[in-house]
Amino acid sequence: MPPKRRCAVVFIHGLAKKPPADKLLELWHWGISRDNPRPDVFAPPNPGINLGTKGVPSEFNYYADVFYGTDHDTDISSYYEAEGDAEAELAADNLDASEPPPTPPSTVTPAEQEFLTKFTAKLTANVTTRPVVAALTSPASDDSLEIAGLLPAAMREAVIKKAAMEAYYFLFNKEYTRADGATFTVRKELRDRLLANLVSASNKAEKIVVVSHSMGTMVAYDVLRNCPTCPPVDTLITLGSPLGVKEVQAELKAAGADSVDFPAATTRRWLNIYDPLDPICGADPKFSNDFKSVDGKRVEDIKESNWSKWRHTITHYLAGTQLRKYLNEAIA
Repeated sequence: MPPKRRCAVVFIHGLAKKPPADKLLELWHWGISRDNPRPDVFAPPNPGINLGTKGVPSEFNYYADVFYGTDHDTDISSYYEAEGDAEAELAADNLDASEPPPTPPSTVTPAEQEFLTKFTAKLTANVTTRPVVAALTSPASDDSLEIAGLLPAAMREAVIKKAAMEAYYFLFNKEYTRADGATFTVRKELRDRLLANLVSASNKAEKIVVVSHSMGTMVAYDVLRNCPTCPPVDTLITLGSPLGVKEVQAELKAAGADSVDFPAATTRRWLNIYDPLDPICGADPKFSNDFKSVDGKRVEDIKESNWSKWRHTITHYLAGTQLRKYLNEAIA
């Protein structure tokens, strides 16, 4: 067996249908390795991070097929071409109306319906009811802006439905049957997949860094906090995370706990990087005050504004100077 590397990175994707795992990993590597992307937003020098040349192996935690099947989008050229155009970014990331959300279950308990109602309402308020602000291409004056409701109604509705249904099936561990008949118990399936990635990474390297995005941050926290067999993780990085939403936190509490807390038994450091104009995390982007500190460890909230009218895009987060600074520190 070859000697262990110093560090390995585990990436966890977010919402909606995705290209195959190898293609998506290629996109993430591209997003983080570009030198000086968008110098109008992130002042140079903003060098990229090439994990390969640094000798850092990476794993990709992939679960989109649980909801959307194996009819993957095999052409990722649209992801690169969509850069900077909000509607094109949503379409490339399958967040537009052309790809339907997971099918709702036939029966929903009152508690589950309450979650769906409140979670959907918060996303709807973020994406649709805030004042429209034109030309959100620079983060210079973010503090004076609101999230813009500039997307067409059909796209806004598609984003909200996908986010709500994926969160629901995961948080309540519901059984989901795809159109082709394959059935998954969602929370268990996603937990098992991430645990397998973490074990694989721990066999390759002395320490693990987890970089998670969007709904993937729910999976990351759940496994690190609630799965006793989870390997130790040096650094957890959450990007554009909905973990600040109270209804999400209520379903992620450990058994017997009165609130969510820092996953101190498995995790040394947790960095939460957010764009205040990201509609998925914008309802409550900072949550160091929500997750109780444990053994002196607490969530570190870091503001990192990116660009365009749709600021949830993973390649925007991966271009940021703050994200790159902290990731470099973690893998050093």
